[in-house]
Amino acid sequence: MIAAFALLAAVLHAATAWRYGYFRDELYFIACSKHLAWGYVDQPPLVALAGWIASPTGYDLLALRAVPILAAALTVYVAARLAAELGGGRFAQLLAACATLLLPAYLLLGNVLTTTSVEPFCWTVALYLTIRIVRAREAAQQPRLWIALGAITVLGVYTKYSTLLFAACVILALLVTPERRVLRSRHFAMAAAIVLVALAPNIGWQATHGWPFAQVLRGDALHRPGFQAGFALEYHDLAKNAGGFVLEQLLYTNPLAAPIWIAALVAPFRLPALRDLRFVPVAYGIATIVALTLAAKGYYLIGFYGALFAVGAVAVERATPVLRNLALGAAVAAGLAALPLSLPVLPVDGLIAYTKVLHLTGRGDSPPHLIQPVFAEEFGWERLARDVAVVYVKLPPSVQRETAVYADTYGDAGALDFFGPRYGLPPAISSQNNYYLWGTRGYSGRFLLAVGASRVDLLRRYYRRVVLVRTSTEPYKWMVEGPAPIYFCYGPVAPLSAIWPHLRWYGA
Repeated sequence: MIAAFALLAAVLHAATAWRYGYFRDELYFIACSKHLAWGYVDQPPLVALAGWIASPTGYDLLALRAVPILAAALTVYVAARLAAELGGGRFAQLLAACATLLLPAYLLLGNVLTTTSVEPFCWTVALYLTIRIVRAREAAQQPRLWIALGAITVLGVYTKYSTLLFAACVILALLVTPERRVLRSRHFAMAAAIVLVALAPNIGWQATHGWPFAQVLRGDALHRPGFQAGFALEYHDLAKNAGGFVLEQLLYTNPLAAPIWIAALVAPFRLPALRDLRFVPVAYGIATIVALTLAAKGYYLIGFYGALFAVGAVAVERATPVLRNLALGAAVAAGLAALPLSLPVLPVDGLIAYTKVLHLTGRGDSPPHLIQPVFAEEFGWERLARDVAVVYVKLPPSVQRETAVYADTYGDAGALDFFGPRYGLPPAISSQNNYYLWGTRGYSGRFLLAVGASRVDLLRRYYRRVVLVRTSTEPYKWMVEGPAPIYFCYGPVAPLSAIWPHLRWYGA
């Protein structure tokens, strides 16, 4: 049964992963995959490696998303296995599998390549192994479990640095509960040594480049745009951000399935059979406090929920048959109703119509829009390259040879690099994140075709003439971005090599 749900998850993702288009970050990861390194300004190296693996297919969408699809399927499997490990019967395993499979955030992450895509799998496995270590009866099991825990931690960190925060929260939670005894084992030190040695190349890369990821975090904290619909989920104000953060936990995990993971936060303190799992809700609580204090984004905790659903499913199994069936039915019904918002099962216009029926868009006299922000950022990229090319090919040959195509965000730069060659565009340059390190590609900067509006005021400091020549518009991107202006810049105050350091921008 468990394997069947994992297979169903893989089939669902494989059948839909190709339906829309490339997500903005995927286009950046494709660019990074052509510059393989032990580290990048804004991410560890494994996501770029996943892009490189897809390169023989020409970065076909299904191949590019093969790793997220596999991770999503395995997360469902491990969550159900954890329920069984905790003594859960068929119902608990079924509930854990269904809730994890239909968790909206996991459906999204399994359908697109991002730094967060593998995080639920790594965190679920890490908690599964930690629980097994806590419950191990035979000393011979300990070394294998600790080595596996060290390995999955390395995999998680090499995918996303937030795994370090997760590991710290779990260790601290163990320290404040009776399960601290497992940390006295020499095998814990061995696992920690494995992690440090394996991460040394990436730590070295960050150190030699001035710890740019710290600057990325600072940039993320300063740059929190709202949606075009007039609302935001992330704020600079701690109180407002806390409200949005809590709301996101419910939205990301399916509001009607939330009682299952909430039960996991309570059950270890109420049920003797789960008492040795108190470190799990404590770790979640510590991570939540840290996230709220740092005004973190809501998805930073998303990796916890596979394991929480497993623990909660074991607790729910002990309820009356009516409550058990109600929990399962509500989770499945709400998950299926929200499925088109999490997985591209509908054509995009069909999705817009569906959200209009749900009164999520098109209320009153306002026209309906694509309101799923992740899906919205899967459209318009080839159109952008085509619109930039329309301007570029009209330039006199002498001017064209000296014109650099500059994008102010890595998403636009990745799109221009991926789609641009088919329209005659040269490689793009950008001053955001790792594109900044790749430099100016030898351009003098005498002429600049600048794409995007977020840095136009800065460009006007260094170019005497900045002229709007065209605007690229994509209706499906309405929720997250407005039209993309295209400027022709000339009359620089200095060579581009001298201007370049002043254009550097680390952050999202």
